[in-house]
Amino acid sequence: MTDYQFSPELDERLRDFIAHSGNFVADIGFVHALHAYPVVGIAEPFALPIEDKNVIPVFTTAAALANFQERVTEPLTFVNQPFMSVVDKLFAQEFDAIAFNLQPAGQDSDNAIMLGRSDLVAFLNYYTDVLNKLLGSASQGKTVADRYYLMPAFVRTTAEGETARIFATLSKPNGESFVPVFSNILSFAKWYNHADFGVPFQEHDGLVLVWQLKDLQAPSTGINELEDVLGVAVDPFDAVDYEKSVILWEALSDLDGANG
Repeated sequence: MTDYQFSPELDERLRDFIAHSGNFVADIGFVHALHAYPVVGIAEPFALPIEDKNVIPVFTTAAALANFQERVTEPLTFVNQPFMSVVDKLFAQEFDAIAFNLQPAGQDSDNAIMLGRSDLVAFLNYYTDVLNKLLGSASQGKTVADRYYLMPAFVRTTAEGETARIFATLSKPNGESFVPVFSNILSFAKWYNHADFGVPFQEHDGLVLVWQLKDLQAPSTGINELEDVLGVAVDPFDAVDYEKSVILWEALSDLDGANG
């Protein structure tokens, strides 16, 4: 009998992350899974030398672990570990990388990847901050005006060196335009993966902002180009009635004033 279990959800998110490099939804889904589910790791201090790097191996499937066990001769104890505790080991022991589901030389797998220390930490910090803003106390239980949202935008630098943002919009048949904003990942994914909206956004290197609604009209830095935009549409792909997802600028100002 073993002292560990594997999480199919974590393995699925890992594969999606590897298959869709740079995809915001795949990235944040993977980080969420890393916080929610343990990996299978080695209880003893242990690292493998690979390509001049000292690497900590972790596993998300029984097949990958069995493959690894066939190739090591020393006795090791495999246990469930929170991924963040593995990251702590990475720094405490000054190792170079964490490797998911290590494969023999010359072999590949769609759930095998090595993540270097510096890139991994920046990646985890960024998406953990996004998750905390969306799912943590910064948003939960807060009003529509006070919580955080995901907002798709395009960013450029003006001739004067100032940051300018143009936001993705949704338009009604009469031509009225609104900035779509999303309170959760599932709602955002419906837009982000949509062939007419999110796919062109990804192809043109759009940026996902994590802002409160007040930041649209009064950004702390730079300028927001909102000409002809009448307001926002909150989680529009979840709304049975699109009109009910819309908040006009005037109504938003009233909401913000009521909370001030």
